[in-house]
Amino acid sequence: MPSVAPERFARALDDTLGHLTSSDELLYSTTIALNKLLGGEIPRIGLVVTSGFRDILETARLPASAGEVAPSQLPPRLVGLEWVREVSARLEASGIERKPVDYEQIKGIAREYAAADIRVVAVAMLHSYLNPEHEDAISAIFAEVAPEIEIVRSSKVLPELREYERTLATALNACLIPVLAGHLDSLRQVAGDALRRIWLMQSNGGLASAESISHEPLTTALSGPSAAVVGMRWLGEQSGLANVITFDVGGTSTDVALISDAKYTLTTAGTVAGFPLKAPMLDVLSIGAGGGSVAYEAADHRWHVGPESAGARPGPACYGNGGDVPTLTDAQLVLGRIPNALLGGSLPLDPELATSVLNAFGRSRGFNAIRTARGILDIASHNMCGAIRRVSVSRGHDPAKHALLAMGGAGPLHAAELAELLGVTSVVVPPQPGLAAAWGLLVADVTRDFVKPLGLVESSLDQMQLEITYNDLVTSANAWCAQEDIDREDRFFTPKLDLRYAGMTHETTVECVMGKDMAPIMSKTLERFHTQFEKLTGRSWRDHEGIEIVNMRLSAGGQRPKPQVPHLDESRALDAEPRARRMVGFLGHTELIESNVFDRSMLGRHATVVGPAIIEQYESTTVIPPAWQSTVDKLGNLRLQPCETLRNG
Repeated sequence: MPSVAPERFARALDDTLGHLTSSDELLYSTTIALNKLLGGEIPRIGLVVTSGFRDILETARLPASAGEVAPSQLPPRLVGLEWVREVSARLEASGIERKPVDYEQIKGIAREYAAADIRVVAVAMLHSYLNPEHEDAISAIFAEVAPEIEIVRSSKVLPELREYERTLATALNACLIPVLAGHLDSLRQVAGDALRRIWLMQSNGGLASAESISHEPLTTALSGPSAAVVGMRWLGEQSGLANVITFDVGGTSTDVALISDAKYTLTTAGTVAGFPLKAPMLDVLSIGAGGGSVAYEAADHRWHVGPESAGARPGPACYGNGGDVPTLTDAQLVLGRIPNALLGGSLPLDPELATSVLNAFGRSRGFNAIRTARGILDIASHNMCGAIRRVSVSRGHDPAKHALLAMGGAGPLHAAELAELLGVTSVVVPPQPGLAAAWGLLVADVTRDFVKPLGLVESSLDQMQLEITYNDLVTSANAWCAQEDIDREDRFFTPKLDLRYAGMTHETTVECVMGKDMAPIMSKTLERFHTQFEKLTGRSWRDHEGIEIVNMRLSAGGQRPKPQVPHLDESRALDAEPRARRMVGFLGHTELIESNVFDRSMLGRHATVVGPAIIEQYESTTVIPPAWQSTVDKLGNLRLQPCETLRNG
């Protein structure tokens, strides 16, 4: 479904869902949670904490800004201090009760919140990840005194060490519960009885039913980018590519992720809308570089492109909606890299308006529109290149050993030229690069992550505790699988451990090596941690520091049927004949070059296009630089490679 203004949402839903039947399922990816957080549009909630921790959200751990200049590193305030209440109940660090819950104290707080018309309250008590009894007791009292108030417990949201991260995650979930609930109600009202089930994409790359996820909306914060990565991992695998870098460029951002050995990377330490989030999510790096990214001159007199975006309204100047600042799309149009109308001609572009804003922007340097557009393209391209290096080189991976998989409306515009900068010799553009997220929804499995703290050290491993913890997680996972109607033969469980060297602050999640006995599993898993750490940092600590086992995790899920990959009919292969020629600007070339323009729908299997060339389709445009060429494979992918690589091969 395309993005629409809120007032048109109901009509768009009706157009989309009006033809469903009772046997249909809705696979859905939404950015509603992320958008609300980015816009600060969150409802008022209450927060109950242990006495002495009233300011826990204000004394947040300051994130390390990577190349960003911000007036404050503190994340936005989620809960006003006037709505934070301290309670006297307390647990020891071991989880043993020091002071019990005061019934009258909690009753008074519940009535106070009810009188203030607060409908959701987050409860984050000290050490509750070890012992949830105090949070459970507070929830029970609220249910008795103010049943209209929904309680969100940190022991359910994030049963892990670190009070700030656990409190933050709980407060974020509490803020977003009304948001996601309203959104899902809109879906159900339009669909009525026509839907058998609604499945939502989560940040971890798996689906979950709307019923099970409605009280954990934060798990959907990176729903859109995650769906795209899942879809492209599957397409890469179907295309015989186990190692790829996904490169997704839209109107406001560039999202990149590394896929190695046909597996995407999960992290438990990400950032969502400026908030540090400790929860399983796909390791996707986003930067503010997209078609709408605005070019400006900073105080240091250097040009920058993004992260500010012109958005859809007014959008780039060439949209003709009143935009008066130069954007990357204006530069693409003036350089002839995109046609004068997008989306099959339904979105006309005005080259004169683009030329005007680019001339004005470059005037102080004596640049005309073409030279200004080249400068904007250079800056944006190197920003994107930096993002790709951060998910590959900075993490011990050589990008040259990966294919660059371009998606989104603008990914194919830049992919081949960035590949040249990175030393990458293989670029893949899927048949419909704008539908990467939709493919992800179709091929994703149903998943959920479970976690329990351990607090063990390598020198004194308690095998019994490990086995008990694992069995507890499996029991919880099986109960959830039954709730989601996942057949036993379709279920899968993947155990993982959060490991760190003694004295380190942060841990690394390592997938367990499976075996019949726990001892060999642990030995091989710890060895895997040593290897991963050495690869990432270039240093070995295996003989210097012991390993701490912080948490055990279990990724559980159920396999869903996968669609068949459509193949092109070889007997219908069409000749690659250009439909036009125009002057085009390419990265690294000072002059515009006359280039052939092709209609992608007319390129059959094995059709070859030699650059310089442009390949246009409904939702995207692919740029083939000089000395590169593209061939259509059996799945309809465009396979771009340097001509010299093909000759040497």
